[in-house]
Amino acid sequence: AGGVQRGRLLAVAVDRRSPTSRPSSLSPLTPARALRGAPPPALPVPVGAHAAAGVRSPERGKVADRITESCSGWFGQQHKKDDRLEFWAWLLDEIQSRPDESQLPRVPRSHLLEVTLVPQRLEKLLLVGFLLCVDILLHELSFTPLQALFAIPRILAHSLRRLLGRSVPGAHALTLTQVGDVIRTTLLLLNVALVVRFFDVSGTYHYIRGESFLKLYVVFNMLEMFERWCRSIGVDLFDVVMAAARQSWADFLPKYLATLFYCFVHSMMHLLRVLLLHVAINTSSSAVFLIIVTNNFGEIKSTVFKKYNATGLFPIITSDIVERFYLLTDIIFVLSRLSIPSNRGTVGVFDVAFLLSLLVVLELGTDWIKFCLIMKFSELKAETLEIYKEVLMADILVCRVVDSSGLSTGAATKEGKAPQLAAPFRGIHSFSHSLQRRLGFSGVPMTTIVVVHLLMLARSPCNSLLRQKWPTLALFVAAMFTITLLAKALLSLIVLGFSARRRSRIPRGLELFPKIKAL
Repeated sequence: AGGVQRGRLLAVAVDRRSPTSRPSSLSPLTPARALRGAPPPALPVPVGAHAAAGVRSPERGKVADRITESCSGWFGQQHKKDDRLEFWAWLLDEIQSRPDESQLPRVPRSHLLEVTLVPQRLEKLLLVGFLLCVDILLHELSFTPLQALFAIPRILAHSLRRLLGRSVPGAHALTLTQVGDVIRTTLLLLNVALVVRFFDVSGTYHYIRGESFLKLYVVFNMLEMFERWCRSIGVDLFDVVMAAARQSWADFLPKYLATLFYCFVHSMMHLLRVLLLHVAINTSSSAVFLIIVTNNFGEIKSTVFKKYNATGLFPIITSDIVERFYLLTDIIFVLSRLSIPSNRGTVGVFDVAFLLSLLVVLELGTDWIKFCLIMKFSELKAETLEIYKEVLMADILVCRVVDSSGLSTGAATKEGKAPQLAAPFRGIHSFSHSLQRRLGFSGVPMTTIVVVHLLMLARSPCNSLLRQKWPTLALFVAAMFTITLLAKALLSLIVLGFSARRRSRIPRGLELFPKIKAL
């Protein structure tokens, strides 16, 4: 009662301070002595008056009663007559923790179960990307020079018609895809000539071998960083030079020379990387192990502790796809160099096999750990990797069809219309090269390194290929070209058939199709 009276007095005090809060039955002109004799009017209690007066409001009282009733639990029902809680009853309740079987279906699903699906789906995605990189390389070695070879008679015929005055105005000697293949073939031939002429492989190898391990480690990491930058720049340069195929020579030539300079720099960087790995294997096994381990852990550290979404994760995926392809080609290049007697060091065959196997295992383990942690910290589903694979399959099919509306059946945008898929350089790039923008892989620098190593093997002291007569040499080159051509045709059939059989799954990746690409 005293608390209620104090609340009323507080309300009257608030009412006197604020004239607008007085009740409508009282006039501002009412004398004070009339108020003293009259019973106290029912004044509205302002917000917070109950808390200020130490009185529990009715609303808060109801909430408190409900909380007390729900939290009383087992021992609350056992002690209705006595408000005191026995120590042993409390201790028993703490030990048992009130088991409730009904809560088991409500337990949230752990994200670790989703993370366990990452390695399998990651390897499937990386395998598809790896095959696409091999397809690009085989195209550079087979279809591209074949297209350039077929373009020579057409160029000569067109030039002859122009000399005779029989050329059709506005007609071109070559199609856009033939022009692109001619540009790539000339870039490849000029780049091979520049690398053979200005890059001393033997001198660079012995210079690197005389340096310390610290320099090897620093240079290896610097080359990896600059090579990623070169890949990003190179894809854009090839797009620029292909888009300028029909422009004048004054506009086309600077872009062509810039692309040639990029190919030369990128090829030199990758050759240095191969030589560093070769030197590390020939000098000390611990050097190879330390370079590999520190490089892989540095990669995990730089990528894991960040938040990613489905769009931002794809550049890391494409970078690892290209790295996997580089890893295999580097192993083949090192083995080819070690096959020459003059390049063999003190390391035995079994040591080389162990070190290269260790390189592969560490690369696989690094990728699994990295992407499992990324999926865990970013709370992404493993299904995201399947969607990336469907985007690559959509690229394979879109570049080969004129109307892509059939591929988007079953998918719709917010406006209710089926999205239209578009390949920016469809009809300009070849089918294989249309995916280089998505993967961030340039075929000309890697093809240059392949050709340089083939020339190195042909000129080795133990090889008598170049000492054969020219018919034998021509027959050997023709046989190798035919094998490469058949391998390219077979791989293209496999990739295209794989994508065509799974075209019904493509609509799941249409939302990400125009948004994701390599760096």
